[in-house]
Amino acid sequence: MAFFTLTGASSFFVQDNAHLINTDTKQIVEKKNAKYQKTTAHPIIIVETLKHAKKIQPDGLNKATRTVYIVINIGKDGNKRAYLYSSRDLHSQFTAQVRRNILSYTAGNISSDDSLAFNQGVQDLFQICTTLVDQGLDLKKDSQDLTNEELNHIIKPADLRIPIMVALGVVVLALIIFLRHIAKQQGR
Repeated sequence: MAFFTLTGASSFFVQDNAHLINTDTKQIVEKKNAKYQKTTAHPIIIVETLKHAKKIQPDGLNKATRTVYIVINIGKDGNKRAYLYSSRDLHSQFTAQVRRNILSYTAGNISSDDSLAFNQGVQDLFQICTTLVDQGLDLKKDSQDLTNEELNHIIKPADLRIPIMVALGVVVLALIIFLRHIAKQQGR
């Protein structure tokens, strides 16, 4: 990893096979990964774009440590979709529900045909991932990290189960009252 940082080879951290990533996004990814390589933990967050890929999961994921992969694939229908993968040692930070919430939060920009909106979505996705990595590995916060409030808003969106259950209860109660009223009328 140090070889890539020292030689300035940016193709390791940003693998833009679909030619979607702009210079600003590349610089953000490279700068943060360069900071990571100066820590004792050496985490890595790789951004990869693919076009019409059948296999999305990165090779070597099972052997990787302290690694997050952000993969964006352009399907045959032209739609862009993001995927998040993490090495096993980061699974507690990137649970299935957390990944779904993050991807849902950034899906609008990621799927956009506008290059600036797409790249903003990639930057947001990257920033969320760096915040989770920094927290998971107890790394010092920097300007890239979200606040705890911002992060919680993304990874723990408002739970709609309670309002749905209350509404369902009201409907069931109304149905019971209606059926009792019908039964009383038929009994007269």
